Amino acid sequence: MGQAAREGVLMSHWHYQLMYHKYEKPNAVDGEGYYAVHEYYDLDTGPAWTENPVTVDGESIDDIRRMLIDILKDCDTHGVKDYDADQQ
Repeated sequence: MGQAAREGVLMSHWHYQLMYHKYEKPNAVDGEGYYAVHEYYDLDTGPAWTENPVTVDGESIDDIRRMLIDILKDCDTHGVKDYDADQQ
């Protein structure tokens, strides 16, 4: 997400979003696409999400556990959306 879009976002109004990335040229080895988790923002101007998937990291094992639990909860709550790089 670009800086201009990020400026209009309250950081408390985002969630993790499981997104399906479809390959431009599917093949027998890699298949049609893959899933990745992004930060997703519901803006007044429309939805926005991070260009790159999130990384699971933290300063402690508990940080990692909390992040993974949050990701799983948000996947259950928000389902899967198609990743469309052109819509960003």
